[in-house]
Amino acid sequence: MGYFDGLANSNFKKSQDGHTLFFPWGVLGRGRVLPDEAAADKVRGFVKRYYKISLPTTIVVCVVAGWIWAMPLAVIFGFWFYFGTRALVAAYPYSDDKLTLKQGYANAATGHNQFVLWLLFIVSVLFVAGGIFIAYAARSPGQIMLGMASIIFFGACGLAIGYMIKVKRALRKGI
Repeated sequence: MGYFDGLANSNFKKSQDGHTLFFPWGVLGRGRVLPDEAAADKVRGFVKRYYKISLPTTIVVCVVAGWIWAMPLAVIFGFWFYFGTRALVAAYPYSDDKLTLKQGYANAATGHNQFVLWLLFIVSVLFVAGGIFIAYAARSPGQIMLGMASIIFFGACGLAIGYMIKVKRALRKGI
């Protein structure tokens, strides 16, 4: 399992009756009941492909051309995700189950490699430390805001990844 498997897993869960449920908008939306594993594999494949294309492309455009150019691209990718998943699941019924944040992170943890989770956690801690340094050494309100944004965003990322590491350890121990 790789990084993109983990991202895709966060949108799925198993129902009490064994069906795979797909939550296109994660904890923010309703899920769809997928009728069989073939349908689940098809939807999971699309979600994984979406992440493999949209994330690196958006990051590269943001770094090379700036976030002003990445924002319209993110909107385009959002439409692609919406219409792509809609075409795949429109015929399937909605689920009464909800996806909780804990379930989403736990599902993501099962798809991520332990090494990748630790690497992401360490990088998040480094970015928090960088944000603290930027805020401390700031010479303008904009720099303070940048430092604080880094601390908040990467702190939240670190907490989420730390939780996934905890879940992954528990799964390995059979708890």
